[in-house]
Amino acid sequence: MSSASWPTIVAEALDAVPEPLATALCPGPAAPAAEVAAALARCLAPEETSIDCPPWLRPEQRAVVRRAIAAVRRYGGALLADPVGTGKTYVGLAVAVALNRRKPTVCFVPAALVEQWTAVARRLDLPVVVWSHERVSRGVLPKGSGGFVLIDESHHYRNPSTHRYRCLAPWLVGRTALLLSATPVVNRMTDLAHQLHLVVRDDALAPSGVPSLGRLLEKGRSHLALGQVVLSRSALGSERPTAREHAICFTDRDLAPIAATLEGLERLRLSANPAIATLIRGAFWRAAASSPAALVTALRRYRRLLLHAGDAARAGKHPDRRELLRLTDGLADQLVLWELVPAGSGGAALADETGETNLALDDLQGLEQLLFDAARAASGPDPKLFRLEALLADGRPTLVFTTARETVRYLRERLGGRPIAWCTGERAGIGRHPAARQSVLQWFRPARLGNGAAHHLERELDLAPLHLITTDVAAEGLDLHRAERIVHYDLPWTPMRLEQRAGRVIRAGSMHRSVEIVHFEPPPAVEARLRQLELLQSKRRLPIATGLGDEGRALWRWRADLAADFAGTPAIEGIAAVPIGPPGMLVGFALHGWPSPADAPALAACVLWWDPVSGWSEAPTVVVERLRAAASQREASAAADKAVVDQALTRLAPVIRERIAALERGRWIPVPPGGAARRLVARLQRFVRLAARRRDAHALDLLHRALRFAAGGHTAGEATLVERAARLSEPALWAQLPRLPAPTVTPETTQPRLTGLILFAE
Repeated sequence: MSSASWPTIVAEALDAVPEPLATALCPGPAAPAAEVAAALARCLAPEETSIDCPPWLRPEQRAVVRRAIAAVRRYGGALLADPVGTGKTYVGLAVAVALNRRKPTVCFVPAALVEQWTAVARRLDLPVVVWSHERVSRGVLPKGSGGFVLIDESHHYRNPSTHRYRCLAPWLVGRTALLLSATPVVNRMTDLAHQLHLVVRDDALAPSGVPSLGRLLEKGRSHLALGQVVLSRSALGSERPTAREHAICFTDRDLAPIAATLEGLERLRLSANPAIATLIRGAFWRAAASSPAALVTALRRYRRLLLHAGDAARAGKHPDRRELLRLTDGLADQLVLWELVPAGSGGAALADETGETNLALDDLQGLEQLLFDAARAASGPDPKLFRLEALLADGRPTLVFTTARETVRYLRERLGGRPIAWCTGERAGIGRHPAARQSVLQWFRPARLGNGAAHHLERELDLAPLHLITTDVAAEGLDLHRAERIVHYDLPWTPMRLEQRAGRVIRAGSMHRSVEIVHFEPPPAVEARLRQLELLQSKRRLPIATGLGDEGRALWRWRADLAADFAGTPAIEGIAAVPIGPPGMLVGFALHGWPSPADAPALAACVLWWDPVSGWSEAPTVVVERLRAAASQREASAAADKAVVDQALTRLAPVIRERIAALERGRWIPVPPGGAARRLVARLQRFVRLAARRRDAHALDLLHRALRFAAGGHTAGEATLVERAARLSEPALWAQLPRLPAPTVTPETTQPRLTGLILFAE
């Protein structure tokens, strides 16, 4: 065709486009509203990888495995926060099968669970290296292994100042990991941030509107996008037994056996430092709330502490807090009640600025009488013990949890009837006879009763213990669901510990349809001192605020739940008009990198409701209500008027433009001033200028990659690596550049795609 035949376009023939972005939004075909609603719900679901799951998984676990694999591949890691007793061990191992194939997988677990994890992996014929958290605390880490790692009970890594955390974080650089914890939020929202920071970069959710995971959770806020890296199913509808909870309350009259001792404690001066006095007095009340025997031990430790401090003072020495606690062998366990110290009360050192002890040595004069009174109470009637005896008299297998080792010994010696099994962090046994800890716990595992001969022998000889009294050493990860009742003889400081205790029996595959959970609540005088119930209630609200827990539809888990609700309905990414009010529109869109394959996962997706009164809303309650209204319309929809559709797209375009702009801004978040990343970026920029003058293309490519890594978000281990790199000499830094981790890959251009449009009109 010659150029003379081309049409001539003049400026006067062009029409202005009111909203250019609206011309790029292509609504799908007309479809029933229920099917468009299903498409909108499905676009919000967490990404899933298509794989064949191992046959040993339960059906409800398979979707979790596919989502975990997708999250690990996309973000480098994820946290599985399914409720206790739902089989997170098996889910984690299934993810390891997919990602490591037949290479050994390192599994970091509490020391008490090493044998259990090893046995499960052996039964499934999976190569693993099971490594205890305690070995990590000693700075000992495994060598080699596959690139994917499992970290069980990851809430043990919620504090970045611990030696355990500082050792593991750099080791994880270049590896991917799945964290497992039913209780990732223990004391504060940042607990979750620090665990995720081990394997997920701080800016991983920037495309979804979260520039910094750490800053989000530091502010005590949650976000819908957290559901991409924190995976959690509701406990509702699982195969676990139901729980019946009730409390046994005590009055101040129940403190009568130790009333004289408690009155004497109030006369002790304890310390000139108010914070120290509060801590030690709280330790005494905490012990008294457990048992008279625990109070005796606490008083004896305090007496030994005072004697050591007095000897040091006479020798002209001024022992510091660490030396005194080491000498007293155990008082450290008694001085962990930091919640009792009012804010702004100052430090709680055992020595002042001159090094002299802050302890009240003159307390020794009245301490002997207090010890005598407490010891007499420990051998006399105990109302709390009587209530436990009455509870256990029905013969139902029971786990009794207490916080004090002395209370374990006190209870197993004074409870009559069949011998009591017991377990602490140091020893275990049945009755007065010591036994291996694993052997004791085995009595409360179903596998023990699966052997018919063993079961017959137990009943014939009447030797099987019905009850286990234990400290929290058995409260984590263990499968003890032969028991059908949990008794919280002492209350812990965190709801996490309560949930971990209950999880020993509320487990999938339990022998019982329902279990009983009994709380022994402290008398009013003890609660006034310790505020345990108040603290438990306030900390229980933290996981709910983060979106964890089963109180209603979790803030960010609602996407997965919503997709499950519409799983049985065919989905069409189309357009529908429904004759129901209020008037408005429900619209979904996804942001994709461009160019990218049609089946590539979206960078971000959302569903919004608009009406002329309230404007735009992304509130889950509003979106769900409108989706359900649309889903009730299963007949073919009337054809939507083109002018109305064009008006809807024009109204939507500014919202999409703002989301794209926010995504672009997220790529250029300035590096925090004064930090190691800022110093490293400045040094790398100097290298760039030198390489540009030399026209060294290879060096420029290497520096561009290093700059993108240094200026981006980091995991905890990568942040440590950046700090070290910023201090290196110039030759050492040049040598380090090829070994820096790869930066996050981000698309240069973003393309919006409609996932559905439903028009409502009365």
